[in-house]
Amino acid sequence: EPWGSDQLEEELADLLHEVDEDGSGEIEFGEFCQLCATFLVEDPPLEEMKKELKDAFRIYDTEGQGFITTETLRGLISELLAPLTDEELEGILDELDEDGSGSMDFDEFCEMMMTKQE
Repeated sequence: EPWGSDQLEEELADLLHEVDEDGSGEIEFGEFCQLCATFLVEDPPLEEMKKELKDAFRIYDTEGQGFITTETLRGLISELLAPLTDEELEGILDELDEDGSGSMDFDEFCEMMMTKQE
């Protein structure tokens, strides 16, 4: 067992407990966004933030193709912002998919995560 891995596991367990508001043992998208927001509030160096966002992006880029599908986004957004009408959901998806590709690439994801809500 690598040195310090117990400490890392403990830190991860603490973080999960802190972020997992509903106690499900999993981090839902809304909880994940709140976790990301803590990094944005603390204003870490841009490179560090990009690394954190890349790690987060990989969670949803399940096929490792370099993009998040519209179907995946649809599920995440509807869970996060429920209740939404189909029309509202489509409007959000259209706004997020700036290039009309039907998917969200890493740059679009970064822009979404780094845009402060007003």
